[in-house]
Order: sequence, then structure tokens, then C-alpha cells
Amino acid sequence: MTFILTTLNSAIRLTTPIAYVTIAAVIMEKSGINALAMEGIMLIGSFGAVLGSYLFGSPWAGVIAAVFFSVMASTVRAWLCIRHEANQTVSGIGMNIFVAGATAMLVKVIWGQSGKSDVVSSLTDWTIPGINKIPLLGDLLGKQNPLVYILIVIIPICWILMNKTAFGLRMTVAGEKPEVLSSLGLKVSKYRYCANILAGVLSGLGGAYLSIGQLSFFSNEMTSGRGYMALAACVFGHWSVIGGTIGAFLFGFADAVQMRLQSSVQYTQFIQMIPYLVTLLVLCIHFGGKKSGAPAASGKPYKEQQ
Repeated sequence: MTFILTTLNSAIRLTTPIAYVTIAAVIMEKSGINALAMEGIMLIGSFGAVLGSYLFGSPWAGVIAAVFFSVMASTVRAWLCIRHEANQTVSGIGMNIFVAGATAMLVKVIWGQSGKSDVVSSLTDWTIPGINKIPLLGDLLGKQNPLVYILIVIIPICWILMNKTAFGLRMTVAGEKPEVLSSLGLKVSKYRYCANILAGVLSGLGGAYLSIGQLSFFSNEMTSGRGYMALAACVFGHWSVIGGTIGAFLFGFADAVQMRLQSSVQYTQFIQMIPYLVTLLVLCIHFGGKKSGAPAASGKPYKEQQ
């Protein structure tokens, strides 16, 4: 039982950053902008969190900075795709490459060292009175990082936003039938920008969790493919908030298992491949067995009607 609880606790912690970015990817894709830039948007959020904590001496200032940096990155990418009709695949990959290089350079400029930043103030775990005394549930959720609790609140809020509000439904139409939205006199670009801003906020929170939630420093390319895992979880969950979150937990659980197995095997490199193999397996099964099911207009430029 101790082994199971420890693995599940690790899975929750490892799922959190992926889940934030998965929900961001769902919202972005549903609006008609593909989510290939999530790796870079998440990475710059991780950098912003450390920079904010370093400059202001407060991890919560770091969280705000993470959100700001990620929103700026997602907005710039949206501007390229919407205003200039840039190829979304190229702009997404370009954003990832640019952010990886820019953050590595800034680490060298600001902290005078290559590879990682100085240690900064990080978020401390919260203990929820009452829950921590409940058997099993208390072991899993009684004491966690505050961004874990925020995620638990965000999941139903985003589900309601996307499925039960006019604004969320219009964002979905922008990704499915943008010409219908335009025929009603509504700006497709408005809803796509809003979706990208919201995705930037969520990605920033996920990035902040990586650098000042789990750790207390930034290292080059510390996202290690989690942005791509989030995109795979989005596909696995059929572009839905709840389904995507379940997919994120699958990858987080796989990561937790490989961490637990490393202490009992000789060739740990093969064990470390487990989360990535699960990602590839999920994508192969999904795309090999049926139609994609992606939003019809996702990844396609749309010329706003005047």
C-alpha cells in the first residue's frame, strides 16, 4: 500500500505541469490554432517564474511573471498565425526553437553561468485542514503544492467555460466553422486571440510548477518534451478538457513508474524511455485506428471577412 500511495503521489505531482499545458492545448486547438508551440510557451513560463522570483524575492511574483511571459509568447504566435496567416506548424516549431535558444542565452547573461540559473525562492506545499486526516485521500491530497490545488479548481472551470458558456461555444465554432461565426457578425480573430491568451495563462502556471514548484531553479530545456506530451494527451482525450486531463495523468503515472523502477534495474536509460514510449504508443493507436477528430479548422489560416 505504501508503494502504491507513493507512486500515486508522485504521479499527481508529475501530472500537474502536463495537465495545465494539456488544457491549454485543448483550448488553443478548439479555437483553430494548433498547439505545436506548447513546448516553447511552457519553457518560457518556467524561465519567467525563476526570473520573477529572483528579481522580487517572492515565488508568487514568479508565478505572475511566468503567466506574463507565456501569455506574451502565445499572443505573438497567435498574431503571426491570425494577422499574417503564418504556417502554424512552422511558427509553432519556430517558437519552440527560438525560446530554447533565447532562454539559454538569458541564463548566461543574467546569472553568468551556462545550463542553469541560481537557486531562487520556491513555492512551499500547503496542508489542507481536514483533508490531511482522511485515510488515503489525505495521503494523496492532504499536503500538496498550491498549484496542484489550483489545477483541481481550474479543470471544472475550463470544462464549464468550453461546454456551457456562449463564449466557449463560440471559441469552438471558431475552430470548427469559422465562416459561421463570421456570418453572425462575430470576429473569429477575437475568439482565437482570447483562446491563446487563456492558453498562455495555463501554460505559464504549468511552467512555473516545473521551475519553482518542483524545483527552485531554471535549467536549459527543462520542459524535456512535456509540451509535446501535453499535445499527445490532448489528442488522446479527443480535444476535451476532461479527456485531456485523463491523458495527462496517464503520462504522469508512466513517469512516476519509471522513477520508481530506476532504483531496481541496471540500465536506467531504458526505464527513462517509458513516458515517451507511452506517448508514441498513444499517438500510433489513435491515428492508426480511426480518423483524427481534430477541430476541422485547426491549423488552417482563415481570412477575416470585412
